[in-house]
Amino acid sequence: MKPKFLYIDDEDDASVAAVRDGFNDENLIEVSVEQPQDFKAQIKDLIVKLNDYDGLILDFRLNQNMKLDVAYNAPAIAQELRMSVAEPEINAKSIPIILCSTDERMRATYDADMTSHDLFDYKFLKGDEPDWGRFSRKLNSLADGYNWLNSENRSFEDVIRRNDINNLDPRISERFKDPDEKKISYDFANFIIKNLFNHPGAMIKERVLAARLGVDIEESGKDWLILLEKLDECKYKGLFSDGWNRWWMDKINGLFKDISKGKRLSNTNAEQRVAILSETYELKNLKAAEPIKYCTSKSFWTICEETKRPLDPLEGFKVFETVELKSWQEPKYLSFYAIAEVGIKKKGLREQFGEKERIQYMKENLKK
Repeated sequence: MKPKFLYIDDEDDASVAAVRDGFNDENLIEVSVEQPQDFKAQIKDLIVKLNDYDGLILDFRLNQNMKLDVAYNAPAIAQELRMSVAEPEINAKSIPIILCSTDERMRATYDADMTSHDLFDYKFLKGDEPDWGRFSRKLNSLADGYNWLNSENRSFEDVIRRNDINNLDPRISERFKDPDEKKISYDFANFIIKNLFNHPGAMIKERVLAARLGVDIEESGKDWLILLEKLDECKYKGLFSDGWNRWWMDKINGLFKDISKGKRLSNTNAEQRVAILSETYELKNLKAAEPIKYCTSKSFWTICEETKRPLDPLEGFKVFETVELKSWQEPKYLSFYAIAEVGIKKKGLREQFGEKERIQYMKENLKK
């Protein structure tokens, strides 16, 4: 059966129908719509009703319809639901909670309220051309993952599907080691998404993987897809892996060391990495990536968050983060090209304040 999501929005117009139909047309999840109620009645109703659903979608601003006597927003509802799960006497079900809104509403309030970010498993924007297929796959994965977590007690090893966690930074699994401290489904879900998926470190996403292997995805065509198949043993296959493609960095390092007869991935450049991969896997059309404009290094290890092109961190500028990075997480970067020429189009993306002097210095040198 398809996972069922309840979608609560204060509006009753074409935008709400578009969200519902966008998901339902993909046929991966089933979405039904309701308007919000008085806060106390809403919480009471949801605690009971959500036992029949696999997830909840909330519009960020639920108090914009003057016909409804509603004086709260999505974080208020999410907070109450998260708290209710931790109280055994309430017997509430732990489910994924998804946030959606227009970009203007999201930026105006949500982006400034960091305390509410951990309440939601995923957020998407109502836009002109939403990617309902991608959104649906992630919500389907979240629903299935929460149901799996709810079915019985799980260990951290179960969740990430690795028995060799000693190969990982011990601080990653530290909070899950105490057998006497009960963990609810949300604890695992939030940790995997926010602390492992959203930043390079123990795991990396496809674009970062390509950068570290020195590969130009677009120029390599089908050979890139063939290479990904060869790297299947390095792919993350734990909780939510059917919604998020990630690869274990320690396994990538180990595999490259094996096929290169002892060379370290980080000590080679893009051309050397691609030459080794091409020879090992007989990929004649695998192409090495070239530096972004204004860069010269081919020792790629990250990407420019705006252009998504490979970048040597030494030639990049650290992205401003609203929360402090965990010890196992790595910074994100912007290229000078993105800052000086392309312009930062991705919402909320900007360089750290401490990088501004170096950026200005480069701009002045270009004028000479």
